[in-house]
Amino acid sequence: MLKRIIVFISAVLVANTLVGQSYEIKNETQRINSNKYDGVSSLVNGDFEKVEDFWLDYIKDLGKVRRKRNYYQVTEFSLKDLANDTITYVTRVESIDSLGLIWLAPFGQDFSDEGLKILNSDIEKILKLATRAYYVSVVQKKIDQSEDAAIIVSKNHQKLIYHGENLVDDLKSAEELKLALETKLEETILKIKVLNQQIVDNKEAVVDAYEDLEKVKKVIDGHKESLKKIK
Repeated sequence: MLKRIIVFISAVLVANTLVGQSYEIKNETQRINSNKYDGVSSLVNGDFEKVEDFWLDYIKDLGKVRRKRNYYQVTEFSLKDLANDTITYVTRVESIDSLGLIWLAPFGQDFSDEGLKILNSDIEKILKLATRAYYVSVVQKKIDQSEDAAIIVSKNHQKLIYHGENLVDDLKSAEELKLALETKLEETILKIKVLNQQIVDNKEAVVDAYEDLEKVKKVIDGHKESLKKIK
């Protein structure tokens, strides 16, 4: 139950986080090897290094990526109805106020204005998908962490329940022992009273026996005197 609650809260946080994330995608020209290339950039609301790592993994899953001097070259880039695997692309990720700016552009061919417009329109969609995928991955990681935490909390919850059951058993045993000890104590107190009385009675009996003994001695002495008088 506790795990379901935490996962539900995490799901709500996912929805809120995705809604609140920004998409700053625009046409942007950058220079590669002294040449300018018209492409598209997306400013991702995430740490630069994490955005760069994510983007490189993302495009490696879709094509072949080669590192150049200060950019990456992407060939055989294939994404359904968007990327054209016959075109070479260039890309890089820059740090803008510690955020990651992804830039992607067609490379190495002369494109007509209309053809470049169509390509960049597709690139806008690609970057939006990638940006959204980054946001989803960040929140999914939080969900995974929350689920891991839920497992730990759930185990601790079960442990506490088990410990509570043991405490109840221990309490029951302690109460039974207390009752037995109280009963034994009452019996012992009574026995002490009886023994004390027996000691008193014994002392009185000792005195009585001593007095009886003295009386017997006097009788014996009397008999001895009578014996002496017989001739």
